[in-house]
Amino acid sequence: MPADIALVRLTALGPAAEPLRVDGASRGIDFVRRLFEDWMSGANRFDQPGEALLGAWQGDRLVGVGGLNRDPYAADEGVGRLRHVYVLASHRRLGIGETLVRRLLRETEGHFRVVRLRAVSPEAAAFYRVLGFSDCAEPAATHVIPVTPDP
Repeated sequence: MPADIALVRLTALGPAAEPLRVDGASRGIDFVRRLFEDWMSGANRFDQPGEALLGAWQGDRLVGVGGLNRDPYAADEGVGRLRHVYVLASHRRLGIGETLVRRLLRETEGHFRVVRLRAVSPEAAAFYRVLGFSDCAEPAATHVIPVTPDP
């Protein structure tokens, strides 16, 4: 990841996030639209225990985002869900997405034992496999990873 990228917990999706929304929409990535809609409606603000929404900033430019929630599709509160991981096309293949995911997984400590997600494309599925996620055949998830605290 470029040295000038900083990961920061987001408490708002203001004007700096607009390029992410536009980039996602131009590529037909529906989950980016949902991130903004759910934030604006209050349906999901990543503000419950163990939850986080991180932004990858390059100076004053937000170039990536990723979130972690308690998995709403699981009855077990020890299951987290990785959501809305998106990096501007111009900033991909620089390690930003990987760094966002690894940091979000560290944020799970003490909250979740397992993190699940739904990959929206074969490329996304391959990305998550490289990061240690396993394929799963659950109705609400395509990939899962056990989360263990650092020794």
